[in-house]
Amino acid sequence: MKKILLCALTVACLLSASTLYAQSEGKERLRWSGVETNRFWDNWEISAGFGSSTLDIATKASSKNPGKFFDRNSWNANFAVTKWFSPIVGARVQLDGGQYQNYAFNKQLFGSDLYQTPYVFVHADAMLNLSNWIGGYREDRVYYAVPYAGFGYTAMSWTKESVGGYNGEFAVTAGLLNKFRVCRQIDIQLDVRTWLFPEQGLPQQVQSGGRYAFAFSASVGVAYRFNNRGWSKAYSQKEVDGYLGEIERMKEVAAMADNTLAAANDKISDLEDANARLLEELDACRKQPKQYVVAVDQILFFAIGEATLDNYAKATLDSYIAAVKDTNTDMTITGYADRETGSAKRNEEISKLRAEAVESYIVNAGIDADRITVKWVGDTEVAFDEPHGAAVNRCVVIK
Repeated sequence: MKKILLCALTVACLLSASTLYAQSEGKERLRWSGVETNRFWDNWEISAGFGSSTLDIATKASSKNPGKFFDRNSWNANFAVTKWFSPIVGARVQLDGGQYQNYAFNKQLFGSDLYQTPYVFVHADAMLNLSNWIGGYREDRVYYAVPYAGFGYTAMSWTKESVGGYNGEFAVTAGLLNKFRVCRQIDIQLDVRTWLFPEQGLPQQVQSGGRYAFAFSASVGVAYRFNNRGWSKAYSQKEVDGYLGEIERMKEVAAMADNTLAAANDKISDLEDANARLLEELDACRKQPKQYVVAVDQILFFAIGEATLDNYAKATLDSYIAAVKDTNTDMTITGYADRETGSAKRNEEISKLRAEAVESYIVNAGIDADRITVKWVGDTEVAFDEPHGAAVNRCVVIK
């Protein structure tokens, strides 16, 4: 009874450690070889396997094991739950069950029959991913060598058909888990292990009089990995400081861009006021007797990369056309583009399209095409003597 209680206490301590880990996941995470540890519910896996187990007895010097290797071989099955705390360190709880078998050491007393007894072995293991430790964590790794060692409790001979009476003993175990990655979710596993326990836990028929018994097992199984299956890179404080510094620099650049945009908006507002005054002057000219010479230049602005007349430009052209329609005034239409955006070739094309759009609108309004001269200069010239900014040069000037 004391042994069972001590085993339960061991499992409870393991679960308590896992709970404390989950409660601390909001704190700064530990790192190993440049990889962050994960959250509690990440990087779990469940596995099941089936194979064979062999019972061996630590015999006295004067005794020989009466059974050959394959005589002492029987079946084995196991189920395990594993949690990886980092790409290198993990813990596993495994339920291992099967059957021991061997011949009697004292054939005069027990005969030469093959004795069989069922067993279960519950153990907790510390896992070490040797491949990730030596070669570093890699997402595309196919094979993993995982040595482990653990401690648990084994119980034997609890059925009526089994030889001997019920007994249980503590046992230590060690082995090598060979994992072959099939996909992100599934591994194929070859588990080779041994465990050591007092010989007195075996039925009397197969005891040799020694102190310890060994069991060897090899099983093939499948492991399913769920939730987050990968690992994130850990960043040093120097890298974090560098990222934060770059963020601050980008904020400063954004602030400067905002100031430049505000200044451009002010310029646009001034130009809109000037255009409004021109419209007022044009309206005043309409109320005066018609003149045969129109000397006021007309300026039409376009959006960046655009050659389409908006409603504002059309209204300006309508006023201009009304003023010159019944005159014999010739006009020159010149298209411009700003040199701050686009290539020289593209700017030449867009200035041509802008000039032709204005020409087409005027001709469609009834102005004779012979009175119109069309030019385009791309970004080789500026529309005004004073530099007012890129937006001002995205225009067409009518003289």
